[in-house]
Amino acid sequence: MEQTQGHPEPSASELLAKYLRRPSVLLPLLGLVTFVVYSGSLSFDFVWDDWPQIVNSPIIRTWSNLPRAFGSDLWYHVARQQVYYRPLFVAWSMLNYTLFGLRPWGWHLGAVLLHVGAVAAVFWLARRLRLEYWTAALAALIFALHPIHIEPVTWISAASDTMVTMLAALAFGAFLSGRNSERNSGRNFEQKKRTAWWIASLALLACALLTKEMAIVFSALVGIYAWLHPAETRALPGRRVLGAAREAAPYVVVTLAYALLRTQALLHATGQFNPNHGMMDVARTVPLVMSIYLRQLLVPAGITGLYYTPYVTGAILTQVVAPAAVLGAALIGLWYWNRREGNSIVAFAGLWLLVGLAPALYLRNFSNGDFVRDRYMYLPSIGFAILAAIGLRRLPSMKGWSAQAIQGCAVLVLCGGYVCASIAQQVYWGSDLLMLTRGEALYPGNPYAGAGLAKEYSQRGAHERAIELAESVVRDHPEYGYGPLALAEVYIHAGRFEEGRVWLDRVNLDYSKSEVGMAGLAGLYGEMGDYERAYALCSEILEKEPNLYSALYNCGNIHLLDGQYWEAEQLLSRAVQLVPEQAAPKHFLGRALLQEGRNAEAQSYLLQAAAMDPKVWDYHYWLAVSFEGSGNVSAARAEYWQALQLNQNSNEAKMRLTALEAK
Repeated sequence: MEQTQGHPEPSASELLAKYLRRPSVLLPLLGLVTFVVYSGSLSFDFVWDDWPQIVNSPIIRTWSNLPRAFGSDLWYHVARQQVYYRPLFVAWSMLNYTLFGLRPWGWHLGAVLLHVGAVAAVFWLARRLRLEYWTAALAALIFALHPIHIEPVTWISAASDTMVTMLAALAFGAFLSGRNSERNSGRNFEQKKRTAWWIASLALLACALLTKEMAIVFSALVGIYAWLHPAETRALPGRRVLGAAREAAPYVVVTLAYALLRTQALLHATGQFNPNHGMMDVARTVPLVMSIYLRQLLVPAGITGLYYTPYVTGAILTQVVAPAAVLGAALIGLWYWNRREGNSIVAFAGLWLLVGLAPALYLRNFSNGDFVRDRYMYLPSIGFAILAAIGLRRLPSMKGWSAQAIQGCAVLVLCGGYVCASIAQQVYWGSDLLMLTRGEALYPGNPYAGAGLAKEYSQRGAHERAIELAESVVRDHPEYGYGPLALAEVYIHAGRFEEGRVWLDRVNLDYSKSEVGMAGLAGLYGEMGDYERAYALCSEILEKEPNLYSALYNCGNIHLLDGQYWEAEQLLSRAVQLVPEQAAPKHFLGRALLQEGRNAEAQSYLLQAAAMDPKVWDYHYWLAVSFEGSGNVSAARAEYWQALQLNQNSNEAKMRLTALEAK
């Protein structure tokens, strides 16, 4: 080895470690790795709740609606009984809409960048918890790559989980910064600095709460940390409890203020409580749900957005006793590990994991079987990442291998596995069809996946397969309230109106009486030509909610089908004003104007619809009709040809194109 002034020249690994020792180098590198792993999601479409929550949401289209976001729920344009109070997520959506419109890649870019921000926040939090530098870096890396985060990173509507976690981690880091300064600076402590950290922590908590409800556990985490690390060394248990309560009190006040604001904003919220399952069923099911989360943390395979875990009503040994035994063993292991560490960081990380998940364990808030969602683990998984990092850093030497080599190999194997699992499994969030197919394949008993997939097949013309799936949902899950609706819908789309009408009469009463339910049913009755019932539903819903987009759009189309073009124009015009970036209402408004003989006005809307969503064949067909009516034969011929490229079975387009060619 060459010598330089009597000192050995550092190796490449030593130089790399030296540079990575700087957070200004480490964090951008972590961010780059994270971005590369999830960059494939930039090609994904809007899926699932993205349609009502983003694509069809009128509130995000102008910043003047921001005050409205603080006074109503996230889905106020769909129904008035929802419980999603997330004004800062709405603000983030407004920013995305301002920057990207409704181009999905921009929204996915924003979701990935939020995850990058959360990774940096986890590193900072780990350092504030006084983890050694490389342990903190490893915790951030594990958090960045773990496949359980696929859902909140690749599904835009779950970005609220990423936001609340980032804000909560920053809030806790700010709390620790002020607290550690107070304990270590003595008389020379700068009061202004401590106050600034305290205010920053409270403000960040407020932002977290206004992003998603999961942040309600923050005060408990502060209290737990303060109890584990009392300000007074060797304090008696009573004084430790009082001290912890005193430190948590300001955060409790902020949380109560949020609860009051939320209550005022959601005056019509009803919540979701399953009357068929009481607290005994919840108690029996919670161990199974927690064991599934633990399994997904340890072996993240079979990742999906559509797990199915119904209430436990039998098989006590395998579904209650066995999961409880596994959880008990895990708790005993953490207790023993924490005793050996001797600094309570293992205990705090384990409690962060458990307490962070607590809001998702009140199962009566969810539909039966809809209990496990990976996004609920995003915030709690900070605790798991810290535990995994500490565990890896404690691996000893073995058979001639140094501890450093063993630890390095373990990190490479673990993170390499995470990368492969994340890339392989995130693709299923690329579209509704992929997501539902994945869910139905992994959990064929899931009625939601079956009903959703049936509707997807129906929209693509695979009516027999759609009917078969929907019938199996109704047959196997008579308790599933949306099964009859799905079956009615696929029958109606297949042209089997009488069978569809039978199942419409069996639709869940709660759904059929809701605003979104009445609008959907009105549309289906209109599709069957039963305009009398359709109009009755439309009148009822528009009397209660005159500016509900779903009602304006569906009822406008019913008037269009019935040949009442002026009435269709009035309703569809209002739908366009509410959702100006949606192609469908513009298309149908154009058709109504076309039928009224107002071709010039109609053509403007038809052009916009075809430009906004060029993959819909009848958008091109009706635009061609408009061009033909105005004498623009070449443009009409091009649009008919485009319609046939998208739908080769369109006899109308074939006949009109043939007639044009003959001229």
